Parts: sequence; C-alpha cells; structure tokens
Amino acid sequence: MRIKFPVAFRLQAALLLAMIAFAGTSPSQSLAEDAEEVPTVLITGSNRGIGFEFVRQYAAKGWHVIATCRRPHEADALQALSAEYPNITIEELDVLRHDMIDALAKKYKNQPIDVLLSNAGFYGDTLQMVGQFYGRLDYSLLDRYMWTNAVGPLKMSEAFFDHVAASTQKKMMSLSSLEGSIQGNLSPGQFWYSASKVSQNIFMTKVADLPKTKRAGIMVGMFSPGLIIRDYTQNLDVP
Repeated sequence: MRIKFPVAFRLQAALLLAMIAFAGTSPSQSLAEDAEEVPTVLITGSNRGIGFEFVRQYAAKGWHVIATCRRPHEADALQALSAEYPNITIEELDVLRHDMIDALAKKYKNQPIDVLLSNAGFYGDTLQMVGQFYGRLDYSLLDRYMWTNAVGPLKMSEAFFDHVAASTQKKMMSLSSLEGSIQGNLSPGQFWYSASKVSQNIFMTKVADLPKTKRAGIMVGMFSPGLIIRDYTQNLDVP
C-alpha cells in the first residue's frame, strides 16, 4: 500500500505527540496570563519534517518556541509560521558548530528552558546510504553521522544544562531510532547511522545518570518516532 505524504505525516505527528505526552512533555499547557509562566521549548532542526511539526504544535498551544535551523533565510515555511505565531523565535544553529551552540546558550543565559528537544539529525541521501553497506563502506561518512547524531545532542545538553535546570519542567529530550538498538536493529546496512544512534543512546543515558542531573531533577528521555517522512522517503511503499 502506498501511503501518501500528507496522510502519513499527520499520522506520524499524532504518534509523536502521544509519545511526548507519555514522557511527560505534552504541549497541552495554554498560554499563561503571566508571561513569566509561559513554558519554553528549544527545538533543533526545526525547519522541516518532525521538527517543524513540533514547532507548530507547541506554538499553537502558546509555548515560547525557540526554533533553530542551519539556514533560517531559506526556511520559508518556518518563517511563515513565525509570522503567524509571534511566540516563535527563529535562531540560526548548526549542531556541528559548537561555537554556535555556546553562543546561543550565552544569548539565552537567563532564559529557563523547560524542554530541550534535540531533533536535528543526519540520515543521508541514497548515495550515502549505499556507502553504509558492508563491503562498500565509505569510512569518510562516519564523522558526519557521529558528530551530528551523537555528539550534537550531547553538546546541546551540556551547553543548555543550566537553562533546563532553572526551568519548571526540566526536560531534555532527543529523537533516537530503532537503528540504535543492539537487539532491535532493522537494517542490514546503515552501519554509520546505527553506530551514531547507539552512541547517542549511550551518551544521553550517561547524562541521565550523572549525579548533577539527578540533583537538578532533570528528566532525560529518548524516543523513536518510526520512519521519518523525508523528501526521499515520502513515496516509499509501506506495508
């Protein structure tokens, strides 16, 4: 059965919201009368796909949304959404650029962040996916996968730790994948993507187990949204 993109995306978005609610981070809180009571969410990779849908859902419920992406000037849909919702702030951020992460954290030094949502990730195009099959491995791709998918969320958690600790909800969430499971790995290929997601899970588990994280009362969560709707997956035949 061929699932058309709009229908599949709506179903996927509904599933994501259900998972967020289960993790205790449902964007159901309405806009508070006192601006100081408005919760804040920072989302990486927010210009399209799931990240964009997160921005839309949180903004519609009155949250202050800090929406980050690498090229805001090219993010037409995100710019249009921010024009509709004044509670969206768009910031330029590349998770591979740690200097940019540190600068953004400094800019929002006095801003509590209730939900830090690391959504930005690198999956690769068709050619890069071919380079992840054993016997044809392209080792030059490994760094891009690891630094984006594993180190990115780790650096974000470290840079914004105090912001989350100062908030009311105290949530650090990141998108993981079944490809990051030792037992539940689905694909014979995708060596680099899987390795990066395994590393992400280990890194964030270690962050969760830190004494300072527990003392601060911060919840660290990872969840898998299933097949991500991307430009090159929207026409796949899904059984």
